[in-house]
Amino acid sequence: MMAAWTPPAFCRSSWASESARALWEPRFRAARTACEDLAVLQVAEGAGGRVAVIRPASLARVTRLAADHGVALRSLDAAPATAHAVAAGRLGRLLVAIGDTALPIPDPIEDRAEVDPVWRLAGVAGAATVSVAGDWAANPLLAPVGLVVQPLWPGGFDCPDAAARGAALVAAAGRHGREEAIGWLHAALSWPVAWSALHGIAEVKTPVFRFIRTTPPTPGVLAVRREGAAMPEGAARGLGFPFAAPRLSAPRAA
Repeated sequence: MMAAWTPPAFCRSSWASESARALWEPRFRAARTACEDLAVLQVAEGAGGRVAVIRPASLARVTRLAADHGVALRSLDAAPATAHAVAAGRLGRLLVAIGDTALPIPDPIEDRAEVDPVWRLAGVAGAATVSVAGDWAANPLLAPVGLVVQPLWPGGFDCPDAAARGAALVAAAGRHGREEAIGWLHAALSWPVAWSALHGIAEVKTPVFRFIRTTPPTPGVLAVRREGAAMPEGAARGLGFPFAAPRLSAPRAA
């Protein structure tokens, strides 16, 4: 019997409009850079060891920053090409141990590879669609595109440890002049987001961009809906969640 074919791990994104891309793409780039730098700077302040996901293009900058602050970087490894690595935002990136972080790093999302970690975090019991809520820092839905507070999977959408890490990140950003960039990360992780999965493909939609990625296959549609705190600038308008409601034209005079 032939083994079931599975697609290679991937993540592909698109934007709701060119204006939304022009506005948010550089902000996301700045947020990713700030998170990489703050992972080092927090350790330099004595916050203890931690794990960070570094973009390959950022490696030289982060290495110099660590050397300048007397912080050791260890275990430079590329993430495996698996659906769960995509979900955690580690596909094509480097997993770096900073400071006195113990190695190897356990990865709780690999425990049950047949289940997408988003679906497991939602705590679903028998339903195919679920709504979730929680602190912005515990939102992992945008991790595949590098918008996440930390690379280890949270304990849930309402994970108190993740919320504490988010508060620490915001405080560190204030101390190191990265408030604006982390503010954009905070905004993106607070938007309404729709996640759905079917037949090995997960689709994630926000008001300004969407992406698809690999996921463990499912015979039916699974959906997670995370209500947002506010709509972003440049949000697309549409009839369904998570888009802004369409503008209604005024009736013409008779």
